Amino acid sequence: MQQHYQASQHYALCHHCDIMCELPSIGQEHQAVCPRCHTKLARSQTNMQLNTILYSSCALVMLFISTCFIFIHIKVIGIVDNLSLLSIPNILYEYQYSSLMLLFLLFILIFPICALVIQLILCSPIELSKYHKRNLLIAYGKLSHWCMPEIFMAGVLVSFVKLTSYGEIGVDKAFWSFALFVFFYLKSSIDFSPRKFWNDVASNNFIQSELQPGKTGISQNIRLCLHCHAMLPAGLIHCPRCKCKGKLRQKNSIQWTIALLLTSLMFYIPANIYGIMNTVFLGSASSSTILDGVIYMWQEGDYPVALVIFSASVTIPILKILALSWLCYFVLVVKKKNKDDCLQMNRLYNIVEFIGRWSMIDIFVVSVISALIRNKEMMSVYPDIGAIFFASVVVITMIASQKYDPRLIWDKN
Repeated sequence: MQQHYQASQHYALCHHCDIMCELPSIGQEHQAVCPRCHTKLARSQTNMQLNTILYSSCALVMLFISTCFIFIHIKVIGIVDNLSLLSIPNILYEYQYSSLMLLFLLFILIFPICALVIQLILCSPIELSKYHKRNLLIAYGKLSHWCMPEIFMAGVLVSFVKLTSYGEIGVDKAFWSFALFVFFYLKSSIDFSPRKFWNDVASNNFIQSELQPGKTGISQNIRLCLHCHAMLPAGLIHCPRCKCKGKLRQKNSIQWTIALLLTSLMFYIPANIYGIMNTVFLGSASSSTILDGVIYMWQEGDYPVALVIFSASVTIPILKILALSWLCYFVLVVKKKNKDDCLQMNRLYNIVEFIGRWSMIDIFVVSVISALIRNKEMMSVYPDIGAIFFASVVVITMIASQKYDPRLIWDKN
């Protein structure tokens, strides 16, 4: 009777607040959310595999096309310079900025391609063993957080405004195909549901006792696998479904987050002091910081672009550091927690997770401008040391938010 009860019910342990939820039957275009913290737990999967195959295939085709033609071009004093997508990392390498080249290749090309290929393999009729499915799903979970083609596209649009001060800017076939790639990539990522394939590997429930909806997992001596979201006995170290190690709580979560935040602060100061872009005009060099770029755009009357750059490159990084610091303070110091306070902290964490990587816009702007303005006789633009410090701040704060365990917000509530 107990086994029948467990098999006939569907449960989920919220990965944000640790509450046990009984999942209802989810209709088309609907989703199940946690009643405690409003985190999405599951959604309908109608035609998920067919849609994912369609959009992933279109995305890969559009990306291939965008690498075969000219991306953008600029005309300066009668001289036309063309830029293709693949020439950006080559030029960054020539400028001896291998770190920026690596970030471009990984975040814009390699990781998105790998994620799309994994989606296609999992959704296709190819027969895969549980072992291969498990490895693909683990790889997808790690890669998807670092895919940034839409942020690069936003950076390209911002760079257009800056490039107009150098000459006449124009777009070519590759630009439009890359825009379609971004659209299809986002659509496939939204439609794709790893939960369905994890359930093909094994059930998400490895608990022998009766589950109690409305109570926390920690109170029932149950833990959640953070890789595949399976429900496990608290003492079980290795997850039977994904084979990954885990504990009831990530005990060093707060310490790791604080250490990474302090590191990001150390990089944030030189990121704003040193120049992010170096312009050489007729042999005369001048370096500009992030704030210099914001001031220039504001003085030129490009107020929306100035606000975008200021928000993404100045406001968001420092606010993310402050927000994560406040979240750590809430867990370590605040003893009396009510539901409203926890809910506000959970929303703050969701905002930090969403907006943090958008600070990479300025790095992509510098990459595009540096790759395009390279007329050595007249004018050239190079990345400056501040770009590396700033990219380090963005990457470190992203890792810090991943290390933070949001379930600690709700413990003892």
